[in-house]
Amino acid sequence: MNDATTATALACQRLYWSALQDRWDRRTRQAAAWLADEPGVVDIGCGLMPLRDYLPAGTRYVPVDIVDRGPGTVLTDLNADPLPRFGERAAAMLGVVEYVTDLPRLFAQLRQFDRVVLSYNHASVQDVLWALRLRRKEVIWLHRHGPLRFARLLERAGWQIVRRHRVRVGEAIYDLRATP
Repeated sequence: MNDATTATALACQRLYWSALQDRWDRRTRQAAAWLADEPGVVDIGCGLMPLRDYLPAGTRYVPVDIVDRGPGTVLTDLNADPLPRFGERAAAMLGVVEYVTDLPRLFAQLRQFDRVVLSYNHASVQDVLWALRLRRKEVIWLHRHGPLRFARLLERAGWQIVRRHRVRVGEAIYDLRATP
């Protein structure tokens, strides 16, 4: 590659990641708004913990991730370990579900919470990714569920979809309540 090609590729990459960051920020703000009345929130797949910054002051925040993100991080690998038990009633999972191998197992383990807010990139987003010259497996997504199939998975695991918000084409955020 010549210098001009490399510079163009890097500029495209920066633009792509900037667009993702904006989308992730909107998704995080929406989740925080839905969880604002909860006294405590377990953030599964917390990453750099942006959700903590949008929750109201005084909200107990429990970060969970596959790697140590700092003090208080509960370490767990959702593909290998059972989800630890928590005392909080609410959880968030933003940008995580696509990487979990056994969704029915995960959704059953989430039943320890009364409420879960999670995001999911539906199979229809594949068209958008192809337009960006990516493939679903190149971003390590493990599932290809459309909205109806994904909703059935949640319902079979005992979750009621209270609200669904479209973040962008193919991506939605769900506000779930455990059914009795």
